[in-house]
Amino acid sequence: MPASIPRYLLKTAQRLPDKVAIISRERSATFGELLQEALTTSQCLREIGLAPGDRVGICMEKSIDQVVAILGVLFANGVVVPILPRLKGPNIRHIIDNSGMVAVITDTDRLGEVKEFAGVTRLITGHGAVTEDWPNLPYMRRFVQALNGFDRIGNDNAAIIYSSGSTGRPKGILIAHRNLAEGADICAEYLGTGEDDRIGCVLSFNFDYGMNQIWQTIRQGCTLILHELALPNDLFSMLARERVTALPVMPVFLTKMFDRRLKVDTSRFDLSSVRYVCSTGGRLSADMIADMRGAFPTARIFSMFGLTEAFRGTYLPPDKLDAFPTSVGRAIPDCQILVLDESGEECAPNAVGELVQRGATVTKGYWNDPVNTAKSFRQHPRFPGETLVYSGDKVYKDENGFVYFVARADDMIKTKGFRVSPTEVETEVLRHPEVVEAVAFAVPNITIGEDVACAYTSADGKPIADAVLKQFLKSQLPNHMVPAILVHFDSFPILGNAGKHDRKVIKQQSFARLGIAPPAHAA
Repeated sequence: MPASIPRYLLKTAQRLPDKVAIISRERSATFGELLQEALTTSQCLREIGLAPGDRVGICMEKSIDQVVAILGVLFANGVVVPILPRLKGPNIRHIIDNSGMVAVITDTDRLGEVKEFAGVTRLITGHGAVTEDWPNLPYMRRFVQALNGFDRIGNDNAAIIYSSGSTGRPKGILIAHRNLAEGADICAEYLGTGEDDRIGCVLSFNFDYGMNQIWQTIRQGCTLILHELALPNDLFSMLARERVTALPVMPVFLTKMFDRRLKVDTSRFDLSSVRYVCSTGGRLSADMIADMRGAFPTARIFSMFGLTEAFRGTYLPPDKLDAFPTSVGRAIPDCQILVLDESGEECAPNAVGELVQRGATVTKGYWNDPVNTAKSFRQHPRFPGETLVYSGDKVYKDENGFVYFVARADDMIKTKGFRVSPTEVETEVLRHPEVVEAVAFAVPNITIGEDVACAYTSADGKPIADAVLKQFLKSQLPNHMVPAILVHFDSFPILGNAGKHDRKVIKQQSFARLGIAPPAHAA
């Protein structure tokens, strides 16, 4: 069968039409119902003029409706563009303009975040028309012939996921149908996901990691249980009640689940059904591993690492977690991880180089951005005719071939599962009328990956009250991008005669003033 999620869903719905595919707090949907609703949605999209390859934004709360919208766009030969709820207007406008999307599908709760763009792109909602009269999406119950008009192949575009870039605006990562399908197959292989699994989904569907839970569910014929993590007791109660067997998380979720201040007693819940927990988006601390083992004593723990440009790169098998606790593991199936020096040669063991990935999950580049695509997606003499992704991440391999993360060459900040561009933060800090200069950087915080920090100078040479500056930034930035730490400088050191800020010295001095040891890669 050609590699595409629509074809995977058709096959699973034919095999397991009455099996429950997704459960949410409002309702559930079988594979047969999921297929019918997705096909109905695709037919509606065609009727309003969606052409093959057209981009459609989706700004919705996590729900079965959101899954249906995503699948409907794919069945209609369109390209899914997730819009993270609570993004501020300038970044939403950038995504709309950069992608050239022809429509945005939203829900009542998220309508406020996109309604100002009604004159730029068509807005579609399932609970009352905005600019498009489309009754009761996606609850219409018209019969639509399976795969009617679907003609995409594995290399066709399926999604554009926007991730912060060093240029100051999010970059759109172009993902093919084959990337989605093979990513599902690869993860299911090394995690062992099967038809009997029940996946507890606390992740967002606006990123590749969360979406992969949909793809694995469709591919394997298992069941996906949606949950919004607010209070740990609610989550553990759901895991026990629903007999969840697989739990994908991120370190920021683990911090919330095992918050010491809440004194959650996990022994109150029967969590014996959980057979694996997998995490990516940051290193697992010893406390996180101990907490997971205490709550899920029979579960296997998978530590994973990857970048959206290639979805997943490495995983650490559970039986290697104690022996190599600081490693991000080895390459996932059907992919190869290279550590290359500046001349493009493979580094010797323990020598730091750039992580370069080849294989099935390497995406197609950056949408509408040939310059950055040429920088990150390149060929190598050893693999003629093949495109590899050059991550910019600094890593090394030990004598056993296990990979260790050292630093991000582009200074990106990884916080709460998000990649944050220092340039984006600096741009907004500089909008404050009293700020003259700004340099954003990361401060290690293992509970969330890294804190966003920003050093700044002011017009009158006096510090701005933290609460005042943060309140100003909250009106300009999503919460995860607002600096947790602010450091005032009388003036910034400059680099030689170039007149540029000496970012390395600024960070070093900031760490010294904060009284914390800088990371080895704070450069």
